[in-house]
Amino acid sequence: MSFSSGTITFKRFFVNGAGVARVDEALLEQLKGRAMGTGSVRTADQTEIGWVTGEHILDTDFTFEKNAIADGLHFALRVDTNKVPGDLVRSYQKINEQAMLAASGRDFISKVERREAREQALARADTEARSGAHSRMKLVPVFGDLKRNEVYLGSAGSGVIDQFILLFRETFDRTVVAATAGEIAARWSATAGEMRAFDDCEPAHWINPPEGADTQAEVIPVNEARSKDFLGTEWLGWLWYSSHVESPEIATQLGQSVTVLFEKSLQLDCAFKISGSLSIRADAPTRLAETLVALAGGKRPVRAGLHIAASGGVFSFGIRCDAMNYASVQVPQPEEVENARLVFEDRIEKLRDLIEASNDLYTAFLRRRMSNKWTQVLSAMRTWIAAGQAGPENIRVAS
Repeated sequence: MSFSSGTITFKRFFVNGAGVARVDEALLEQLKGRAMGTGSVRTADQTEIGWVTGEHILDTDFTFEKNAIADGLHFALRVDTNKVPGDLVRSYQKINEQAMLAASGRDFISKVERREAREQALARADTEARSGAHSRMKLVPVFGDLKRNEVYLGSAGSGVIDQFILLFRETFDRTVVAATAGEIAARWSATAGEMRAFDDCEPAHWINPPEGADTQAEVIPVNEARSKDFLGTEWLGWLWYSSHVESPEIATQLGQSVTVLFEKSLQLDCAFKISGSLSIRADAPTRLAETLVALAGGKRPVRAGLHIAASGGVFSFGIRCDAMNYASVQVPQPEEVENARLVFEDRIEKLRDLIEASNDLYTAFLRRRMSNKWTQVLSAMRTWIAAGQAGPENIRVAS
């Protein structure tokens, strides 16, 4: 998946420090300085990371024509791993043990010999890894949005994220921070003068603890509670409630509205760690009886497929709400545009529209969450959720 064609999967980051106004020669030289093969970084596990242009996996010739796209910088992270498969290491060890057994004339080998066979196998594997005999290459697209001072990584894998953060810092002498639900909320609260409310907010309980639940246990994981990423889960639940009970058209702080529909997929996890997870694939998963009953039984949405209309376009995508990871994003196709570069730039502009619409929806929730009206909103949500225990026919749904 890439930013130039097909569906888009990405992780969003904020860049710390002052933004860069435009792509210039100095920016391209920084990329060249950490290009794969010439300035790449090798980690302790024999993984090598470096930049390539994004044209293909071997291209390190950075130019304005290739990399300056839509007021931003498009390039790619290349990750070369040299990990020997565990089964192969065990095979090497077995061969060594058999050779020792044949040489000794005994029916078995000692523990010392078995340890030596293991060490020899590991040494052989290390030599092969260093030579690149087991090298695997991976290309991960990156787009630096200079207009927003943000960067989008075409993967949400934790290992790739760590490699990207390391190489970005080594290249540009700047750090990035993941745009999780908690981080976005913290930045909005600082700008809106709501830091005290943000600091004081605790996870909201949508239902009373079910029978058998440990009421002293953390409903939210400790690391999520510390970062307040639980606000993303609450946002997704509020979107569910608002789009069903109030209206699919949700007003934002800009006086505009974003139409929200849940589609294709939904994952709910038990907030009390009792009943596990529920994954649904259906055209309208939030309207199924089983999902409404699951919500009333203590589960909370953590992933969802969304279909939104905003800024004159319609977008489909999946989202992991606490981490704010976007998956399989479908942006509107440009009309009467055939030039590949213009199509690429149009896709980037549409992606910006999607991020802006998502931010507006999240901000609409945060304004309610940090206000003195939150208790009233939460009470209404709890009443709606409780009605789901009796089945969907008892829930008032917007027409």
